[in-house]
Amino acid sequence: MKHVLVAAVVAAALAVPGVAAAQGTVTITLTQDGQDLANALGISVTQLQQDTEDAIAEAYDVNRVDDFLRAFADATSFSNRGIGVDYAANADGLMLGVSGNVAVAVGDLGQDEAGADHPVAGVAPNLALMGGLNFSRWDLPQLTIYGNAFYRSGSLDKLTGSITSVGAHAQYKFFSPTRGKKALVLQWGGFDVTAGVEMSRWAFSLDSGDALETGFTLDGTSGSSDVTLAAQGTFALSTTAVVVPLEATTSLRLLYFLSVYAGGGIDVQLGKASLDADLDGTMTAIRPSDGAEVNMGTAQVQVTGEHGPSTGEGRVLAGVQANFWKLKTFVQLNFMPVRSASVAFGLRLVL
Repeated sequence: MKHVLVAAVVAAALAVPGVAAAQGTVTITLTQDGQDLANALGISVTQLQQDTEDAIAEAYDVNRVDDFLRAFADATSFSNRGIGVDYAANADGLMLGVSGNVAVAVGDLGQDEAGADHPVAGVAPNLALMGGLNFSRWDLPQLTIYGNAFYRSGSLDKLTGSITSVGAHAQYKFFSPTRGKKALVLQWGGFDVTAGVEMSRWAFSLDSGDALETGFTLDGTSGSSDVTLAAQGTFALSTTAVVVPLEATTSLRLLYFLSVYAGGGIDVQLGKASLDADLDGTMTAIRPSDGAEVNMGTAQVQVTGEHGPSTGEGRVLAGVQANFWKLKTFVQLNFMPVRSASVAFGLRLVL
């Protein structure tokens, strides 16, 4: 899809792509000024039309809709990692916090697509309010449950919509953390197993009357021309991801103030990303001979498709946490080899 949108917007077995169904077309109609532009560039009208169609198809990923939607679904799924669970505080009561995550997933760089010339990427930020409760007062200090949620509406490059995310997790600790005075110097946090369910949904569409602008350059043997397409119509992009993660982690606290943690996990990822675009617009071009702006013609872009996320992948996670008595700040990296990565960060208060 349109790369500026991707940049702004915008895993229990080997990865298997979700069910896909996508199609897209670009139709160009040149005015007389558009045909004259071909002569000014030193190319044929047929070549100008083909180059224009290719540039618009590249800008909107018309020929790689499946890759874009899979990457967008993967990024949305990965945007929940690290925002709803604590891996290092070893709290024995209530915990509250706020955290964020920025996730990136690749399409053409994934697995067999590593040699692609133009990688497709999906980007998905997320925020969450979270809470955790350890069951020490009920004689179950090994068990902690967590919940997180977030909703906001907003706009993005002429698109309006909303982001929703929720999650619930249970964490069970094997082996008690180091206690006593020696824990002030070095504390091992035990071995934690965490499982849960997460849901994220993005939904954005183009408001009636607004236009998406796409710029590109046409090159010829005797010059070049900058072209802008202002397109209006239907543009609806959404994704829903449901994930069941299973993680194993451990942690170390050094001199009380610094904690580090690491582990791995596997995610069952379900859901789908969908796109419905039917856009018409006028192309304006800069004539190379005198710099004048001319009406080059019209373009119609039609793209529809659905694709699920990568259904199952192993991943690793690692983080650093600073401890200021009851206040904890952290940064966490989540990495799914080849396919996805995210950085989570936030503040947590142990009560």
